[in-house]
Amino acid sequence: MKPRYFLILLILGAIWGSSFLFARITVGEFGAIPLSAVRSLIAAAVLFPMMLLSGGWKQFVAYWKHFIVLGLISTALPFTFITLTTQFSTAGFASILNSFTSIMSALIAWIWLKEYLSIQAILGICLSFIGVVIMVVDTQSISSELILLPVLTGLGAAFFYGLTGNYSKKYTDGLPSIVSATGCQVYAALFLLPPAIFLWPDNTISTGGWINAVILGLMCTALAFILFFQLLEKIGIVRTMIVTYLIPLFGVFWGFLFLDELITLNITIGAMLILAGVAMTTGVLSYFLQKKRDHAET
Repeated sequence: MKPRYFLILLILGAIWGSSFLFARITVGEFGAIPLSAVRSLIAAAVLFPMMLLSGGWKQFVAYWKHFIVLGLISTALPFTFITLTTQFSTAGFASILNSFTSIMSALIAWIWLKEYLSIQAILGICLSFIGVVIMVVDTQSISSELILLPVLTGLGAAFFYGLTGNYSKKYTDGLPSIVSATGCQVYAALFLLPPAIFLWPDNTISTGGWINAVILGLMCTALAFILFFQLLEKIGIVRTMIVTYLIPLFGVFWGFLFLDELITLNITIGAMLILAGVAMTTGVLSYFLQKKRDHAET
């Protein structure tokens, strides 16, 4: 991998890892649904003109039915669930749960698309599940009396992200990345705006709150989508999935650095088990072991 793409991977991991930090410090002012709506609306406003300039309007219109579905499952629901998770747990805790996306993707592909699931992948899923259980009993990372609430919303977000990848593969494969990204954000904003208006907080939102929301929309959504799809095009899905491991590392680090969040023993062990399980399930571990063997033979 060229140093340039490795640097982009690090930047993307840092950006997506920071989204949990910004969501946690902002959700109290907006509420989960209004904040998610603002985030999608800002991202859509940035991506839409870029899509038009790229000549993707005809494809945007032709695939509108699929973008309705993707807007719901790729953004509206997972953004809301992630924001709820950060409202009732630490940013680091939420980011670790998000790494379950690859596990969910593999399970959905196995059940829906009838893709083969190896013994190694099954063991990886079991290992990740054990990691989640270990994290759940760590009450220092959860502020809600309903301990399962942030866990279920975090896993729910991962489920819909996993469903997104499989749905896109089945129905929108081959579309330019800017068209897919724009379609997701435009229809997500349309889904979220009505309930956001109804649930808009009575209190005046601070300047800092608006700044954080803009950062979520511009940096953590619009820019992150562009970087992600660029990596997919240049280095492929296997290497791009390395970002799955970087997001929780940065998520925990930013929470520790800026919010003084504790990095407990349970969180550390649970995160290691989840990431190890993700490596086994996605085939990333096998990929790099094979590359190492090939290099040794040459």
